[in-house]
Amino acid sequence: MDMRSKALSRRVRAQELTRNLVPVLGLVLLLVIFQSISGNLFRIGNIKSIINQSYTIILVALGGTFVYAHGGMDISYGGVIGASMLCSTLVALETNNPYLALITCIGCACVLSMVNAFFSIYLKVSPLIVSLCLMYMCRGVLNVVCSSNKFSVPSSMFPFDDWSVKIPVLLGVILITAVIFEKTAIGKASKAIGGNMVASRQAGINVERTRFIGYLISGVCVGIAGFFQLCRAGSVSTSTGQGLEMNVITALVLGGISLSGGSGVRILRAVLGGLTVIVLRFGLNIIRLDENLIEGIQGIVLLLIVWITYEKNRTNIYN
Repeated sequence: MDMRSKALSRRVRAQELTRNLVPVLGLVLLLVIFQSISGNLFRIGNIKSIINQSYTIILVALGGTFVYAHGGMDISYGGVIGASMLCSTLVALETNNPYLALITCIGCACVLSMVNAFFSIYLKVSPLIVSLCLMYMCRGVLNVVCSSNKFSVPSSMFPFDDWSVKIPVLLGVILITAVIFEKTAIGKASKAIGGNMVASRQAGINVERTRFIGYLISGVCVGIAGFFQLCRAGSVSTSTGQGLEMNVITALVLGGISLSGGSGVRILRAVLGGLTVIVLRFGLNIIRLDENLIEGIQGIVLLLIVWITYEKNRTNIYN
């Protein structure tokens, strides 16, 4: 019996090591392949572009980890960030106050995330259906408002599109979310719920409150990401936020985060996944692959990795 326990322990450690190494090796492999093919991937301009493009995805993925850790699902990120950026732009144009615009962007994203959480958690509607409906609602508002008017942000917001501001914010969000997820009861409870919701409830965990807080943290991260994306883009349009949800889910999966949640989820893998998905897209662009093919390849990669890594816990029942 003791030998069996040791063998099981070794197998678990080997699986954990593999889960940690594969995303890192995957990113390194992509960098080597695209550098070998193009010969110019590591140019300063390309590196800046990769970091710029991954900035929003990393921030949103950090928040999304709290949702997916407890076995939840949210595909409304593109619509939510678009609606939040629209509200932020309107406030900025009215007040010319970038800090008020930041608060508005975060507040709007949090409200929409709480709506998502309320219907998913307390009204027992499928998280997939709720987030899909929310995405379409936000996208509809964005289309109606922006189809006949162009909204550009005031110049007072442009200084925030500077790496002396963005890097400290990114590092701060990474540090705070990592501490909350890895060191506090919220993160530990989220992983426990993802592992087994029934057992977590019986252990005294307030499942509904924990899941709700997870959505709220996700909303804060989306709002911060939306503000800095707005400062960089300088305007909001009907296409704002399109495809973000696909990139975030791909980032989580490429980072080694199981979409079924559980104890194996690690917050810093969201950072690794965010970089990986952009390197994949940017590398395919730099070798001049058609944009439609890039979307198809990203979908195939996502499907394959989910098929390989997804672990469905039959006892993880939503009730």
